Amino acid sequence: MRSTRIAVHSWEPLVSDAVANWLDALPGWIVVGTACTREDLLLLCSLRPPDVVVGQLSPELVPGFPLVALSPACGLASLRASLEHVPLTSLRRVAPGALTDREMEVLAHVCSGLSAVSVASVLRLSPHTVVNYKRRIFAKLGVQSRAQAAAVVTRLGLVRVSCRDAVLHDNVPTLTHRENDILASIARGESVRQTASALGIAVKTVESEQRQLFFKLRVHNRAQALSEAQRLGLLT
Repeated sequence: MRSTRIAVHSWEPLVSDAVANWLDALPGWIVVGTACTREDLLLLCSLRPPDVVVGQLSPELVPGFPLVALSPACGLASLRASLEHVPLTSLRRVAPGALTDREMEVLAHVCSGLSAVSVASVLRLSPHTVVNYKRRIFAKLGVQSRAQAAAVVTRLGLVRVSCRDAVLHDNVPTLTHRENDILASIARGESVRQTASALGIAVKTVESEQRQLFFKLRVHNRAQALSEAQRLGLLT
């Protein structure tokens, strides 16, 4: 029996993450991603079509998908009961523009900061095949770089961080205000020049602060920084 695929929407990121983590821990359900705006939810549903949407939107705003209301007045037990009574349609075909399971596998490795050669080695593919996968994935995401792809993945929760991967508070680095600003800029998919312009500082200053951020996170590039920051709970 296949698992039910769920997209989670809430206007509050902490709520959507909490509900998604709770659902992920229950057998028979898989969270395909999370969204905090209607636009992101529609993008999520086009990239990873769910069987049902759990959200704080009216049904007419999520056309084509069964909607289970997410309300602060209802507890998790009520939500679970509502989900169990949603009639499921036959397995959806992969719609044009949706990410296949194989593309999701490649995307997860790319967003962890691995090079095409390293991804090819892990997945036992040729580097040329991985490059072709990346090209198709980037086109579907509407991005042009690995950092931008990682920003979309982080924003939509496309690659879920397991609850079992929780880290100790003592292992979470303390970031300065400027480092947090730069991390937020990376999460928006902005380039170094765009970050410098947004913060009103020189490109060299951004590069210097970014190196310190990478050192604290023990990473080597922007995609790895986003992946590690998400794991550590540094993205709000």
